[in-house]
Order: sequence, then structure tokens, then C-alpha cells
Amino acid sequence: MTNRFIEDVAKLIDDPRVAGLRSHTTYESALARTVTPPAGTLRSDGRDVEGEFELPDGTKAVTLDTWGSQASRMESAIEQVADDIGYPLIRFVDEEGALLTTSVRLSHRHADATWRAARKQLEGAGIPFLRLRDVTAQDASLLLRWFPTAPIFGWWHSHTANAQKEAKKLEKYDKETAEAFAGYARVHADSRSARLVTSEIVATDVHRRVRRAARVDTLFGPLKSSRSTGSAKSDGPSALGLGSLPPVEFSKAPIDVSYGAIEGTWFLSLTGLRRFGWGANPKIAQALVVALALLLRELTRLDGRLRAGTELIAQTNGQIQVVGHGMEAVNWSDYSLGDLMDVVRELGASVGWDGPVDVVIPADSVLGGLFKTADREAGETDPS
Repeated sequence: MTNRFIEDVAKLIDDPRVAGLRSHTTYESALARTVTPPAGTLRSDGRDVEGEFELPDGTKAVTLDTWGSQASRMESAIEQVADDIGYPLIRFVDEEGALLTTSVRLSHRHADATWRAARKQLEGAGIPFLRLRDVTAQDASLLLRWFPTAPIFGWWHSHTANAQKEAKKLEKYDKETAEAFAGYARVHADSRSARLVTSEIVATDVHRRVRRAARVDTLFGPLKSSRSTGSAKSDGPSALGLGSLPPVEFSKAPIDVSYGAIEGTWFLSLTGLRRFGWGANPKIAQALVVALALLLRELTRLDGRLRAGTELIAQTNGQIQVVGHGMEAVNWSDYSLGDLMDVVRELGASVGWDGPVDVVIPADSVLGGLFKTADREAGETDPS
């Protein structure tokens, strides 16, 4: 199975006409007629937001799940199968063993600020922090060993401002914290990479429906409240959450949409994959990237609960197709979820995957100290 997969991927890579692998999945809403876009898409803070976009036929569409959100869902799925496939998931835990976060939850992958702050602990766990920091697209083999989602979903060193500005920001921190963040990355074209996998879900032919929520309290009935009086605060029982409330003001009400169709599109750029260097085993590396990307898609394709009001039911199987320049789209080999798990497990082991690693973050470490400070500041904020 694995050898066949390697050969299948190699044929695609060797054909410069092939742009990538793509799938379309059609959905319907569990509510049948309406679906709820992400908060703030159409209305935010009582203001109307132009979250729709117009299609060539003049109808309007709205995004239900963005590139970033889709990537986060796929990365989160890794946590459920990491032990089964030997994935090198880095789990940050406190001194009692409670989970703080994991490597697949870091927005900038190995260039993330959280990762930087844990340098000492990562190196103590045998993870080559500095070598990972200096990885470029010219040889990303070390990323495939320790941070395989970085080539798939992209990375960039976001804090590459000039030294004086960086030093100014770090003045209020202790020496160890300042050293962890100072001079972290150089601005270099090969020190960043765009995502190889792009995925989104869009509803088309949409029309708005305002949802004016209200509440009936059968015991207390209507009480004076901030909503009914217009005051900034309320006192008495209504401040405790008691009493009926009239429908929310029209200008502040959440918005659902009716729709003509819902479609999810997933694309893996093989043009982008060809630009990576992988050291001594390029065919193994390329096959592993493709297999992992397909596995993540398969793990999340049927997870249709995006949010309340947006529970999607897949109507088609999302067949993987080869798409390219001057060629018709053709169906690609139909590997099952079990097949992909086996291929990823075997290829991962061949590049050094050895399963999840727990990294203890002490309370007096850089990351532990920042975490405590951030938590204290949040607690001191006056919610009113």
C-alpha cells in the first residue's frame, strides 16, 4: 500500500502540468433552509457589516468557514489520532501534568510566540529548537520530522521588526524573557512559506434573515433592565438574569441566511510542494506531506458542526481529483481513511516520528511567567 502511494504521488510530482489535488463537497444545513455565518460576518457591535460577496451571476454568497478556520479544524483532528499514527505532537503540560496547549494549536506553527517562549523546555526535551527556527523551504526535512503541519498550512516569522523596536518592546520583561524573544528571526524569503492546503466552505445565493431573540420569564415577567430602559447598567433582580426580555433590537440582532447551495472546496497545491527541498529522501517526504494532508481532510470532512445554527450534512463524497494546466480533471486513486492512516504511520516512522512528546512548562519558566501575567491582567480587567 505505502509503496503504491509513493509511486502515485511521484507520478503527479513528475508531471509539471499537474497543479494539485482538489475536491468539492456539497452540503445541506441540518436546519434545511437556513445557516448561520460566523459571528461578525454580517453584523458586528450593532453595525451592519458587508460580509457578503457577489458572484458572476449577480447572486450573493457568504463564507461559512474560512481558510484559517478550516486549517485549525484539520490540525485539531491530529490530537485525536496522534498516538495511532506516531505523530510528533508536542504537548505543553504544567507541573501537575495538566494540558496547556499543543504544537498543532499554535497559529504560526514553529514560528509562533508560544513556541519561542518555551525554547529552554523544548531543547531540554531533545527538540532542536534553533535548527527548526532556521529551517527554510530549501530543506524542510527537519520540519517534516518535528512540525509536519508547517509545510502544509504555512508559516512566517511575524516578529521581524528592526532591533531597536524589538528591544523597546522587551524592556519591561526580565532578562530571560527578553533573550527568548530578541533577535528571533531574520527577514528572508525562504524563512516563510504559504500554505499548501487551502480549504473553505461557502453558501451561495444567500438572503438575510434577522433573528430577534427574546426571553419569557413565566415567574417574574418583564422587569426593568438595561435593554428596556436604555441605561448602561441595571440593578435589582434583572441584574441577576431574572425577568422577561423583549426581542433584541433589530440593529443588534444576529443574522442567518437562506441559501441556494453550500459547497466546500479543498485544494492541495503540488506546484507549491515542488518548491520544497527535502534532503536525501524527497519522494518519501513528498508522499508523506500528501498523505498527511489527505488524512486531515478525511478526518474533518464529515465533522459538519461548525457552530450553533451551522450543522452541515455532506451530500457528496468529495472525490479527490487531479487538476492541472491544459488537462481535464480526473479522479485520483481512492484511498480510504484506514489506508491513509497506515501510509502516514509507515512514512512518518521512516522520517523519525516517534509519537507525542510531553514538555513540562514550570511556573517559573518564561512561558509559565508570561502565562501567569496574562492571566492576572485578564482577571484585573473591569468587565463593565
